[in-house]
Parts: sequence; C-alpha cells; structure tokens
Amino acid sequence: MKIFKVIFINLLVLILLFSLSEFFLFKQYQITRPDLEYKIEKVPYENLVKTPGRFRKASGLNYKKQPIIIFGCSYAYGEFLDDEDTISAKLSKLSKRPVYNYAIKGKGLQNTLFIVQNKLYDTNIKNPKYAIYIMMSDQIRRLYTNVCPDDYVGQPIYKFNKLGEPVIKSSYYPRYRQFYSFYYLNNLVYKYILEKQFNRHNRYVTLYFEQIQRQLKEQFPDIKFIILMFGDKTNFGLDMSRLKDDGFTVISTEELTGINFFEKKYQISEKDIHPNSEVWEIVASKLVEKYKL
Repeated sequence: MKIFKVIFINLLVLILLFSLSEFFLFKQYQITRPDLEYKIEKVPYENLVKTPGRFRKASGLNYKKQPIIIFGCSYAYGEFLDDEDTISAKLSKLSKRPVYNYAIKGKGLQNTLFIVQNKLYDTNIKNPKYAIYIMMSDQIRRLYTNVCPDDYVGQPIYKFNKLGEPVIKSSYYPRYRQFYSFYYLNNLVYKYILEKQFNRHNRYVTLYFEQIQRQLKEQFPDIKFIILMFGDKTNFGLDMSRLKDDGFTVISTEELTGINFFEKKYQISEKDIHPNSEVWEIVASKLVEKYKL
C-alpha cells in the first residue's frame, strides 16, 4: 500500500504544479494579449472556416477583368484595418479587378492548403489571373506550433508522404495544445531547437506551396502564383530557388518597394506591428506596376 500512497502523492503534486503553471501562464498571456477571445471549440476545422465573417468581403465585384485571390495570415487579412484599407481593397481599386481575400488571422500555409484542398473558397470565381500569398516570418513557427493557446479557430494537421503529397492527420484541434504549458514549451522547443533548421523549413514551405498551387491549378489551370514575403531580402533565411523553378514569382516587400516596413511609422500602433493602410497602398501600387495587374 505504501507504494500506491507514494504514487498518489506524486500525482497530486504534479497536478498541483501543472494547475499552478496553467494559472500563472494564463494570467501572463492575458496581459500580453488582451485582445484575444478566451474560448475553445472542438469542432471540425472546416466548419469553423465556414462560419460567417471568417474571411474579408470580396472587393471590386463590379469589375470585369480576371480576379485575384489573396491568401495568408492577419497581415493579408488586414488585422485592425477597415475593409477599404486592406491589401485586397487597395489592389482591387488600383488594378480594376475583383479581389477575393481568403487570409485567416493567426494562420499560415497549412490553413491555406486546407482551404484550397477542400474548395472552401467561392467556387464561382471566374478564371482568376493571380493567386498572391503574403508570408511573414512567424508563419514558419506556425508550421510547428499553434499561434496562441486560445486559438479557437483550430489548426489542421498535415504530414507529407514520400511523394511529397499532403495527408491530413486531423482536422480537429488537439486538446493538449490548448494548454498554456504546452504552448510555451512548444515555443521554447522551436526557439532553441528548430528555429535555425532552415533545410527543414525549406522542405515544409516548398511542399506546402507546391501543393497549394497544384490544388488551385486543378480548377484554374492558367492561374499564376506570387509569393510576397513581408520583410527583407533574405526571405527569412529560406531558399526559394526550387519554388522559382516551379514557376512561382517570389519577391519581398523590400525588393518590391525599396522600403523597410518594420519601421514604427508603418505599424498600426506603437504596440502592434501589423501593417497600416499606408503600407498596403504602397505595396498594391507597386504590384500593379511591376506585374501589369
């Protein structure tokens, strides 16, 4: 009986320590991210994506030229911006094309693959000219861990087979990854072990983009793909040569505009680094000019 008592006491201590860890990390996260909603929904990711208001409204539907589709995260979505100040609205106005925005806040490549793989976009889009994916550096981390522990939108989980084809492991959000302790542990693992493994990142990023393009071309054979890297000319340390060989156009915002948009005057506010309306006005005009949109 003594051994069972020791095991029981140890389990109680572990539960207590874990509970205290969760409590303090939750309070810390509330301080750093007061804007987040603190709720969890365990439903298939497809249902969450389909909820009203998940995507931005399409812009310029009255225009007759071939449309553009935007993908990405909160940068492409236009976090904290009004509809008319987003990249999709600016691009539509300058190019005189309809622009559909399927970016999801806090997300990345696996979410975009899930959207195109399951045709969760408007299938009535007529012969789009371009797909533009706006990538920022934190999307690499999001290949390995969730963007935040309270991420009620969820995250589809993929693995790739030997042919480089994506196989969905789960369209549910694993419950253990919603614990704050696991969230911070995952981030520590990424920061100190995975962050500099560029060969690994290259493989994942390349496979995701190739599969996204393949899925889109099944419905839109003539669509062209632009990857817009939001940042400097290093492309976050990634080697994008294989993607360029596959017909992708890869360009950074600094290459495109000659401007470093990480200066504070281009941010939403002192405390938030999301791009403001001026950034997207400049980027949209340069995209239209360079690629004859």
